[in-house]
Amino acid sequence: MDIGLDRLDPSVPDPVESRRRAAGRFVRIVYGTFIFGLLSAVILYFGAPLVFLGGPGTVSAPRHEVSLPYVVQVVQTRVRPGGKVEAGDEIAQVRSPQHDEIIASYMRGLADLAGREAELRIRARVARDSLAAARSYLQLTDEAVKRLEAAPEATNVSTLYQLEVLSARAQALKTVVTQEAEAAEAAIQIESLSEVRERFQEHLDRTDAEFAGGRVVAPISGIVARNVPRIGQSLAPESAIAEIFDTTDLYVDWYIPNYRLIDPKVGNNVFVLFGNRRIPAVVDEILPLSGMPEAGAPHDQSGQIARIRFAPDVVNPALNATVRIHMHYSTIVARAAAALVDFLGLR
Repeated sequence: MDIGLDRLDPSVPDPVESRRRAAGRFVRIVYGTFIFGLLSAVILYFGAPLVFLGGPGTVSAPRHEVSLPYVVQVVQTRVRPGGKVEAGDEIAQVRSPQHDEIIASYMRGLADLAGREAELRIRARVARDSLAAARSYLQLTDEAVKRLEAAPEATNVSTLYQLEVLSARAQALKTVVTQEAEAAEAAIQIESLSEVRERFQEHLDRTDAEFAGGRVVAPISGIVARNVPRIGQSLAPESAIAEIFDTTDLYVDWYIPNYRLIDPKVGNNVFVLFGNRRIPAVVDEILPLSGMPEAGAPHDQSGQIARIRFAPDVVNPALNATVRIHMHYSTIVARAAAALVDFLGLR
């Protein structure tokens, strides 16, 4: 049997149909949003590499190593990793037995040179002071030879006497020549030893001044790296006592992916993505990964590094921060992306 239901008022909506209609609308909105988001993700994932070249990067700065050419032991440290230092600030206090040994070697060399120089001065003075007497004796022997040759009875003089007179003259001449040569040579050697002694003294002063009593100072202003030695730690020659990053010259090392449509070139405009910021920058240098100090790309697919320089009027990201680099393949796409970012307020 069919039962007919009459509504009290045709203008009053049916509550069951209203709930069904609202639920269907909500399901369609959720389904459409899901499908649109999925399609957008697929388009972005597969289409982004065709629009721009992106890759990871690290904010870095020139690194200055502070080291000494000696085996040293750290006595005291004045800085902490990540701390700021100014040029001339004390970094650490060290001691070096090797430096002490070098100083002792210089001192021994200076003492030997001083002894040798004193000996030569004595010989030169003895030669100069006795030279007058030797010349007087030579003059007497010359007069004796002249009288012997001029005497009328020289033919009656025995040969032995003549030999004695000539031998005395020859010996006097030899003595004069020897003393003159010894005085002259001693003066030359003294001058040479004086030059050597001055050079030794310069090396000693420079070595002592460079070591500065074991006080290690910062050559530049910047931020101290993490590898600060411990107190009591011994370091080999040329090992870094501290590493300082020059924060006045920040740049980004961009690890360029190998899979790209266009190779980046010096002068290309790029964007550095740091958080929700898009910082304009420019490619300053292209260099191989092997040319970087302690090179290590975060991805095995990276074989080149581009050095990115920031614009002079932007606030740079923090040192050692990880960023993303986007380089658009065309100017039109770059302008469209900039307009979209401005519209969404993502700068």
